[in-house]
Amino acid sequence: MNKLYKYIACLLSIAVLGFDPAFGASHASKIVKPSCRLQVDNAHLSKTLLKHRNVSAVKINGYSICDQYQTDVKITLVIFKSEMPIDHDYGPFMNGSKPGENAGYRVELQDKFVICKNSKPTEWYGVAFSKATIGGRLQYAGRTQSPQKKILNCGT
Repeated sequence: MNKLYKYIACLLSIAVLGFDPAFGASHASKIVKPSCRLQVDNAHLSKTLLKHRNVSAVKINGYSICDQYQTDVKITLVIFKSEMPIDHDYGPFMNGSKPGENAGYRVELQDKFVICKNSKPTEWYGVAFSKATIGGRLQYAGRTQSPQKKILNCGT
């Protein structure tokens, strides 16, 4: 009987205090991205190149993203194919230097790819680094890798 009283008292306490089971879920820690960052996408097979050029290729995009206006942004990307004993690299690829191409809140490095020679399943990923002038100061973003290594039907 004593356990029953404790159980009822506990339930009443929860009801009186206004326990909300969703409280923990809504206040869980969220991933906070830095205000200025270099981002590298996962490798993927380019649908555009296949459709318009009839070429099968692995493509990786990179971005310099900042909440402040950035100028003179230089992004360097290297595409890697995982192999034993060491990974094979393609590149480096860099963004253009035309006026307006390397400035803004989001500077993109796109259309960088490696053409497939066969459809052998192969693991691919990208690594990038960058520099930019932000608020009058030269800033560097160190080695940033794709979130995941992707196995794609693209051998070289």
